[in-house]
Amino acid sequence: MLTRRRLLAALATQAPRPNLIVITSDDHHYQCLGAAGNPHIATPNLDRLASRGVDFTHGIVSTSQCCPSRGILLSGLETYQSGLMSNGYKAFKPDLGPTVVEQLRRAGYATHLVGKWHITNSPATCGFSHAPLWLRGGSSKYIDPELRRGLDGEDEAVPGHITELFSNTAIDVIRGATQPYLMWLAYNAPHTPYTVVDGFRPKSPQPPPVHPKDAAEFDWSTYYAVISHLDAHLGRVIKSIEQAGQWENTLVVFLGDNGFLCGTKGLDGKVHPWEESLRVPYIVSGGAVKARGKNNSPVASIDIPATLLDYAGVRPAYALSGGSLRPELTGRPSRRQHSFAVWNDGRPEGLATRQAVEPYRVVRSRTHKLIVWESGKQALYEIDGDPGETNNLISKRQQLAAELRKVLARRMRTTNDPALGWLSR
Repeated sequence: MLTRRRLLAALATQAPRPNLIVITSDDHHYQCLGAAGNPHIATPNLDRLASRGVDFTHGIVSTSQCCPSRGILLSGLETYQSGLMSNGYKAFKPDLGPTVVEQLRRAGYATHLVGKWHITNSPATCGFSHAPLWLRGGSSKYIDPELRRGLDGEDEAVPGHITELFSNTAIDVIRGATQPYLMWLAYNAPHTPYTVVDGFRPKSPQPPPVHPKDAAEFDWSTYYAVISHLDAHLGRVIKSIEQAGQWENTLVVFLGDNGFLCGTKGLDGKVHPWEESLRVPYIVSGGAVKARGKNNSPVASIDIPATLLDYAGVRPAYALSGGSLRPELTGRPSRRQHSFAVWNDGRPEGLATRQAVEPYRVVRSRTHKLIVWESGKQALYEIDGDPGETNNLISKRQQLAAELRKVLARRMRTTNDPALGWLSR
């Protein structure tokens, strides 16, 4: 018979549940860190973080825009499942169920929001028990920003640089922790409007090595400087984890909330299905991660919520649309064959620029990427061999395209995607 004393003794011998820290940058081109092979930008802290864990070199966001990207991380669902589809549809469906953050809170985690929020639902209704400093909207000036303190706080001017302010607050959370915690640390850098701090401009502001050669002109010097400044303060946060004695029992995720086109195909911004929009820095590190090195498995941001619940030992309250990264993080062979991305809001109101982007679906293998647009148009590209996505193989590799369409159709059926009919147009 299992007595209370034996139960308590058993619990005492279990390894403590890991702290979970999810750090996002904003509008971050996937090649804009040294670990990605870019010699023109200084990111020593991100590089070190990548070397102490797994750097998913082909990691993508499931939807490349600020609000839906956050909704996916909160819910573990695709945008058409959760209702939070774009910067024009910023709220979850009312019958969504408890977010992943709420599930962690119910399981005994302290849940802290620090940084950018940018969705209609309040942090409290999404499961956050604390929100010491946060940005309600989608963008902000960097100096003396309008921020909120506390779950019920109102906008107020806070003196200082926004990246430093968020970092200081995160460090306070780490130092004050008395129980397992989730911290959502959402920087707004390098989102516009840029502010450059002295000493961070690069000596050689050249484009990343694999950025398309025919891309439009872009201000790499300013962009790199903002990222390098973010990296410096990220280093302070990581150091505080170590100094608090928490590193060995912490899972740290660093992810771009979306990529940034930086002139690809003459475009700025994100949302579009091109590599610089979908692909992001995607690092999972911390002492809870046993594997090391680069990994080209086809992973997406929708896999992160499942990973958090898995490491916390929490059974999902509903079927998630992503899978835990534990096999890749423990050094076991990866069984992942494909990742997926979606854009679902074809209205001009879906973007701040009021320029409509045709809805699409993307399926990626380790080597190729198929895009299916709402109109029925399709494109197939080799990922590493054609980084500029200039050679559409849809008519030359018909068998491969058909195989990827089958994979996409299976995914669409599994997730009740209303766009399934696009495949037959």
